[in-house]
Amino acid sequence: MQNFPRFAFCSVCVTESNNDLSRGTTMRTSAVLIFAIICCAAVPAQSQNPQATFTYLLRRSTTPNPRRLAKTSTGRLSSRSSALTSPTAVTPARNDAQLSAAVADLAFAIGQHSNDLDVAADIFSPVSIMAVLNLLLLGAEGTTYRELLGALRLGNVPMKEYHPRAAGMTRNLLAENSLELDQLAWKGKNCVVYEYEDDEEEEVQPVKSKTKELRIANAIFTQKQLPINAKFVSLANQLYGASTQAVNFLDSLSTTSLINKWVSQATNGRIREVTNGQFSPETNMVIASSLYFKATWMTEFTAYATRPRDFFPDGSSRGGAAFKVDMMSLTECLPFYSDKASGIKMVGFPYSDNATTMYVLMPKDSSRAKIRNLQKQLSAKQLDSMISGMTRRTTTVNFPRMQLASSTNLEKSFRRLGIKTLFNAQQSNLNGMLDQSARNKIPLFVSQINHKVNLSVDEHGTEGAAVTVTLVDRSASQAYLNANEPFLIYVRHDPTRLPLFYGAVFDPRG
Repeated sequence: MQNFPRFAFCSVCVTESNNDLSRGTTMRTSAVLIFAIICCAAVPAQSQNPQATFTYLLRRSTTPNPRRLAKTSTGRLSSRSSALTSPTAVTPARNDAQLSAAVADLAFAIGQHSNDLDVAADIFSPVSIMAVLNLLLLGAEGTTYRELLGALRLGNVPMKEYHPRAAGMTRNLLAENSLELDQLAWKGKNCVVYEYEDDEEEEVQPVKSKTKELRIANAIFTQKQLPINAKFVSLANQLYGASTQAVNFLDSLSTTSLINKWVSQATNGRIREVTNGQFSPETNMVIASSLYFKATWMTEFTAYATRPRDFFPDGSSRGGAAFKVDMMSLTECLPFYSDKASGIKMVGFPYSDNATTMYVLMPKDSSRAKIRNLQKQLSAKQLDSMISGMTRRTTTVNFPRMQLASSTNLEKSFRRLGIKTLFNAQQSNLNGMLDQSARNKIPLFVSQINHKVNLSVDEHGTEGAAVTVTLVDRSASQAYLNANEPFLIYVRHDPTRLPLFYGAVFDPRG
């Protein structure tokens, strides 16, 4: 039996979208975390139970650790910086309808496999998950590569074709003026908002500038003298901007400080700690990927309109139990979609960049079960069609403050998508991560992959709620959405059709 050093893939995605304007409405998506541990082991051919084999190897490993193998040219990795960097290759920004649809369908497939009705929310970041998959694909070969690619339903795309496409799409996502797959007709339209005007003079506060920021950063932390493939490191940097730093996981204190410092910088201080320093003696690599998003609403929620209202997690029509949530209110010209046959309503909350939108979907008489059923029906093609078919209408919306925490074990979903060898010590092929001298000597496999989200929606300043409620009630609206029952959220970068966040909300309180 051989020792197997652990490798950890860690994706941290932070979104903070807020409105610090005079109306004081703030939306913050605090944190998304993917953490996948990758182990390497030489597994006896007669082993039939991968899980039992993993436990046995963990306890009985006796052969030399690969970190003690002869130092190769990759030992120079210690000179690389772990600071945030940008891709260095000439990978032009490009749109890719097939690949963006694959990312969206991957999100919907994961949502379809979420059957838990007892969670407060089930939110995740498809773009963040894709960032980790891209790094896995960069190091995968053979059947493992084909399975990872197969989960994206892209067919047998060669690595030399796939990665420039993925990198170009990511570059376009991050571009100030992204190339557009299509132009949404409703973005060029407007409508009239009729509001009741209060006789009392409203105090006007200074208006702060609207902002939008979207960053993706990747880093690879490797155990010193680990025989990692220099080409893997180079391509990770050139294609995905991944910086590399050699560390000593046996010195947990300093390594923890280094990784947490990177995380804090990548997330603009929203997440200060991703590891508590309890590294296994066999840990040899951590790969981190972060997404940070901050944007103001194009139109802020109505001043002082927030008030406690009932929320029905099992639907209001069923007479079930309700609890109070702080409900924000807005009457505005918003993109709206309604399908009478299915009873689905969807409203969009555009951000100030006019490129990113949070879409909220609700079936008629929504409930936990109806939301799960809706998730099983959605596809990228269907939702893109719904978004393209939206029209701007004078819409009154009640939408709750949210304080959510969601945790998803992606292994089960990945297995259902056909990604199986990645989790099997005998069959996994991640040889592309290792130097030629270590290929087939240090088999790598993923032992677990978890995705965590912390999302909050806040609004400050609820003084004068009664007056504001009157204003909302007297607004002449063509459409109405009352999010007092379970709903889906879909935060999409419209020019690329890439979903930044997606999932179900059953209890806005978290």
